[in-house]
Amino acid sequence: MKSLYQWSRLSLGLLPFFALAGCTDLDTAPQGDTVTEAQKAELYRRVPERASAAVNGVMSIFSRLEATSKGHLDFGYGSVLLGFDCRGTDVVCFTHGYNKFSSETLLDDNNVTARFPRMVWSNCYDQIRACNALLAVVKSDDTNPITRYNRAQAQAVRAFDYFTLAQSFQFTYKGHEQANCVPVITEDNQAESEQKGLPLSSVEAVYQRINTDLDSALVNLQSTDTERSDRRFVSLAVVYGLRARVALVQQRWADAAEAADQAITAAAAEGITPASREAVSHPTFTSMSENDWMWGIKIEETDPVVTSGVVNWASHMCTFAYGYVMVGATKGINTKLYASIPSTDVRKGWFLDAKGESPNLNRAQRGYLAEIGATPFTNVKFDSYKSELGQSTNAQDILLMRVEEMYLIKAEALAMSGQPAAGAQVLTDFVKTYRDPAFTLTAGTAEAVQDAVWMQRRVELWGEGLSYFDLLRLGKGIDRRDVGFEQSANYNVPANSQVMIIPIPQKEREANKAVKTKDYNPLAEKPQTVPLTQK
Repeated sequence: MKSLYQWSRLSLGLLPFFALAGCTDLDTAPQGDTVTEAQKAELYRRVPERASAAVNGVMSIFSRLEATSKGHLDFGYGSVLLGFDCRGTDVVCFTHGYNKFSSETLLDDNNVTARFPRMVWSNCYDQIRACNALLAVVKSDDTNPITRYNRAQAQAVRAFDYFTLAQSFQFTYKGHEQANCVPVITEDNQAESEQKGLPLSSVEAVYQRINTDLDSALVNLQSTDTERSDRRFVSLAVVYGLRARVALVQQRWADAAEAADQAITAAAAEGITPASREAVSHPTFTSMSENDWMWGIKIEETDPVVTSGVVNWASHMCTFAYGYVMVGATKGINTKLYASIPSTDVRKGWFLDAKGESPNLNRAQRGYLAEIGATPFTNVKFDSYKSELGQSTNAQDILLMRVEEMYLIKAEALAMSGQPAAGAQVLTDFVKTYRDPAFTLTAGTAEAVQDAVWMQRRVELWGEGLSYFDLLRLGKGIDRRDVGFEQSANYNVPANSQVMIIPIPQKEREANKAVKTKDYNPLAEKPQTVPLTQK
């Protein structure tokens, strides 16, 4: 059996894992024989620094180019973030040919042969495989600080991938604990998965794996003084942040609040604090060196996603960059959401107003937007690389986690754990201090605070790939009625509609003989549009 987990590795012509990681010398003995896993493990035990190249290989999968679809929407995990944003309600885009995510915008991707489900599946499982390969040879009984650090990287990234898969291919945790989700493949059963296939694990079992990996990663990081060289790698703050996200989805409210608070504290120890109003009063969010980034995808000028020209995240999302954004494929904000942002909030300037203006722009930026014909409500949140207008070197780093999210998680979790006043205070302090000095909150109940946090999440985290999963965990539908979408994408999809989760790809269904047809979720039909009431 070769499941897509195995099939994608073979069909894409990937080198053996350690070659991918830049360690081809470890795969062949001087006599030309293949080095065994035991020999690799022994080498890493004696020279633990050699595993660092393997960790680099794990992280490089985040930004690989056209590995699954050979299309201009396939640029690693950035495609996953952008695709889910386009499936939701708050990132508005038109569905002409220059929008390579038109299928996601139109919800045409809800079939087993669609490119987007396959990209999500393959990006996550190929990275899980790389983590498994590392964990198989970097042994848990090795107490070397560097070994512990390297194991923590693989464990945290594997948890992140399973968390993405669980939210993509099945409904949210609460109320669906026993529903079929995805196969759980680790270093212990990888060979079995490739030979015989594996059944779908329950949602609960997948989350058990996620939490076990995060707990282990935390222990390993607490047992080492090895520090990350940059923010593409995982630190204590990131692991706490992931624990906060997972607990929030599971509605373990007290745990989520505690983990978010721990993430804030650990981030501060690294010098990571929320961005000030001044810092976000102009286009930014381009580099993991920015004050508020906890974790990101490192993009170098020489990376294939950059040298490709337009097959990258910035080409689709950064209005000031060279790419599809120059020919009408810009991304804008839900107009009702925009109207809800007070004029005193610096984030209102992250988007053009109805006249195509923003107080956050300088004269050159305004002139450039006029030149490319940027439409009202287009986003100007993300700057181009090195702030060069029309920049053709799209080497911006890509966000995976900011510390601001932790304050929002803490506020919601406190409120929902029975402390609505405390949650409201955390939210109020955050917004007044960092975004809108005139902010007030009158919410008194836990649910009202949760709604207020959701509104802040929609604005603060706009375009960062998190909004769609919020719809699922909060039981929201896809309500696009009269918020800026064109008629062909003007949907009102009810909560828990089958179209809201993507299907496991056909190649995996064909290859994994351990799963029966009846075990998969039913396939959804494309929803009907609703008439526009405003022209």
